[in-house]
Amino acid sequence: MAKDGGPSTKFWESSETISQLETVRLWIGKHYKKYVQNDSPSSKSLAGLVVQLLQFQEDAFGRRVNNPPLTKLPAKCFLDFKAGGTLCHILGSVYKYKSEQGW
Repeated sequence: MAKDGGPSTKFWESSETISQLETVRLWIGKHYKKYVQNDSPSSKSLAGLVVQLLQFQEDAFGRRVNNPPLTKLPAKCFLDFKAGGTLCHILGSVYKYKSEQGW
């Protein structure tokens, strides 16, 4: 996390992180197949999506927001790169929502 609470793009764009996201990408492709089959994400695009999600959380629910409607998901949830881990479910849910909303 950056000092302002936003995401560390340097971390998410690093080759080490992107290679760790390969496990997440494969898991989403298997378990959320119908939501990603038309637009299968790359590990790099997943990294970009995580940065967007973290920035959204900071903008909507962060320290500078008066009476945020929800609390932020803990940063550790986004750092769980295991197959079937928290990040898999977060990103899978994003693709499901995107698909169901016709985005």
